[in-house]
Amino acid sequence: MEILAIIPARSGSKGIKNKNIRNFCGKPLIGYVINQALQIKKINRVIVSTDDYKIATVAKKYGAEIPFLRPKELALDNSKVVDAILHLLKELKNKENYQPDVIILLQTTSPMRTINDINKALLLFTKSKADSLVSVCQTENLLLAKNSRNELKILNTLFLKSSNRQELQHVYKLDGSMIYIVKTDKFLQSKTFFTGKLVGYEIPRWQAVDLDESQDYVVAEILYKNFKKIQDKIKKFK
Repeated sequence: MEILAIIPARSGSKGIKNKNIRNFCGKPLIGYVINQALQIKKINRVIVSTDDYKIATVAKKYGAEIPFLRPKELALDNSKVVDAILHLLKELKNKENYQPDVIILLQTTSPMRTINDINKALLLFTKSKADSLVSVCQTENLLLAKNSRNELKILNTLFLKSSNRQELQHVYKLDGSMIYIVKTDKFLQSKTFFTGKLVGYEIPRWQAVDLDESQDYVVAEILYKNFKKIQDKIKKFK
């Protein structure tokens, strides 16, 4: 399989200024995900999709390809990552006659993802003969939605009806978009990563950090610096 890793990194982050190239524990945030992708033997190419020359310069320094810049209209606050990927695939097909068999999307905003996670996710994707894979983490069985008046609505009333809640089916949520994998032809047809036979690769909840606000960044740096210590304590916990 020809596997292309795509790392989306637009400019203009509102929650955290210059997020993609901001210093994170000693180096630009985007450097971590590029280093990870380049160490995965199954990945053939690592391309950063960005609209920004500064981000492109840093990404190239860490070894990623930037064959062209993303159009500004695909890098706005309301722009969808899917549209940026569709543009990238179209340009690669037109300019290089290149189309991978599989796309793996790796966001810069998931610094707690590991190389081991990526390898295991790719193995699960292959062994399951899946069309798509997303990484998830387990969440609470009782799901609630809140409206503008702070009123709560129970989304899964089955939780309240069960006499033995331990027997309820486990519930999962996206873990901060750590890993997305999809067959390219399926993606082009459906324009989504949730397509065909979808499988989930589970990430431990404590690793599920998505850098969206300043508090996320601060907490993530503390977790990252103590990653091994936390991991060992959890394994040994009795």
